[in-house]
Amino acid sequence: MSKTLAVVIMVLFIAIGVIAIISMIISKIRCTEEVEAVVDEIIVSNDSDSGTAYYPVFLYWYEGTEYRRKSGFSSLFLRFREGDRVRLFIDPNKPERFYCPKETIHKVLFFLLFSGSSAAIMALFL
Repeated sequence: MSKTLAVVIMVLFIAIGVIAIISMIISKIRCTEEVEAVVDEIIVSNDSDSGTAYYPVFLYWYEGTEYRRKSGFSSLFLRFREGDRVRLFIDPNKPERFYCPKETIHKVLFFLLFSGSSAAIMALFL
């Protein structure tokens, strides 16, 4: 593998992590209304490559309307149980958009580890 290609791939992995973290920051800025939600369901996804992943589905109400939304972030271990009460922050202009503070630290760690380890592996090829 050429050095140039390895550097490009390394920068790409770092850029993906940075973009994901910036996206989370923007979501946190937009989502200002706190609501209480309940974990309505846990969707289990089985993949032969990555194993089992768990997606919580949150049920919450905002201004008299019920929303039921699946988290966009999965976990390899079960962090939530059906019936758990969870604090969410939603975007008052688009109530179906939300972020869950309980998931935030896991997302940050995932993207930092993904970007850092991928970049380190590519650096080994240099």
